[in-house]
Amino acid sequence: MVNQYTCMLVPDKQELQDMYDVGYTQREIGLEFGVTQRVVWRWFKKLGIKSRAPRNTKQNGTDNPSWRGDDAGYAAMHYRLKKERGLAYMCEVCNGGQYFEWANLTGDYGNVNDYKMMCKSCHAKYDNKVMNFQKEGI
Repeated sequence: MVNQYTCMLVPDKQELQDMYDVGYTQREIGLEFGVTQRVVWRWFKKLGIKSRAPRNTKQNGTDNPSWRGDDAGYAAMHYRLKKERGLAYMCEVCNGGQYFEWANLTGDYGNVNDYKMMCKSCHAKYDNKVMNFQKEGI
């Protein structure tokens, strides 16, 4: 298949090697030549330039550029909770039940230690009790 990139002349191997050795990434080299990183990868493969091992970028928690902290949504809070504490596997209230969930205790959804494992029945009872307290102004 022929497209605008396959018809391009491959740059000089030494030029590419020098840029890569200085510290340019394949993406940055692509920006210099007006092509994508994938095209640069193909050039490297064709010219026999050995690629560096990809960097292990830590993307968890506050190191993630998309981290929103306490402003995260419902799904993100639950994902964070399951990642930190795992799936709920028992009821800490009645020691029974069949289906288990994490129940938030005080409304501080960002704090993964503010949850308790409960069966669906105990969770519903707990949430109803909390709602009744809120209605009464307690």
